[in-house]
Amino acid sequence: MRRGGLWVRMKFAGSEVKRIGIGCISDRGAREYQEDSFGFSSVEKGEIARYGFTAVVADGMGGLTDGGRVSAYVVSSVLAMQKGRDEGVPVHLYLSRGLCEINRNVLASGAGGGSTAVVVLCTKEGIHWCTAGDSRVYLCRDGRLTPLNEDGDYMNRLIDRVIEGDLTYDEAGEDAQKDALAQYIGCQGELSPDVNAKPLVPEKGDKLLLCTDGVYNALTGQELAAALQHPAGEAAEALKNGVKEKGYAHQDNFTAIVLEFIG
Repeated sequence: MRRGGLWVRMKFAGSEVKRIGIGCISDRGAREYQEDSFGFSSVEKGEIARYGFTAVVADGMGGLTDGGRVSAYVVSSVLAMQKGRDEGVPVHLYLSRGLCEINRNVLASGAGGGSTAVVVLCTKEGIHWCTAGDSRVYLCRDGRLTPLNEDGDYMNRLIDRVIEGDLTYDEAGEDAQKDALAQYIGCQGELSPDVNAKPLVPEKGDKLLLCTDGVYNALTGQELAAALQHPAGEAAEALKNGVKEKGYAHQDNFTAIVLEFIG
């Protein structure tokens, strides 16, 4: 913990950013168990400069057994693989292959559980993200909130079929499975993570929000953006207070990490 909140030194090529401020919250909501997990890479001296800075959020799927255990495994595995990164491999391939390997390990374990994953890796080249499932990463720039990843739900596959001419939009919208997750850690078959091939160069004042669906289903985009006008730690608390103030009887577990890019 440093004066002014938790932050790490991080410089980016072509950017005025010199530090990353960090805020995080996690709450059980109205559920009996907490199945969300989150974590950060080591902030020990020299670790950030060598390996970059990683943040990860995972939402254990309540409809499957061992969801909480799988989400914790996702977080620990992502953080462990950071130090094994081959700098000769493009970051987007490293992240994508890493999540695929984690998925295969979960399947091989026979745990029967599932989890989403949102991974953000900051290197000197910029911001990289890789996701599976319906947890999200947003960019807040100049007060405007922009989702950076796509939900890994079945509706995206249906839309592909609409584009190919196999379905109409009405037929896709009426499909009973349209809201089911098609991509997540623990899914059968080969995982196809959503990943950015070109790193995003942060601007001074930018914020990233990594969150589970318990956050964005409770708060509107306008409410998310308003919370993110505060410094990272205060922004995370504003998100937590905002969700709790809704008072939803069936509020899901909710977890958020806020990264603030500071000059």
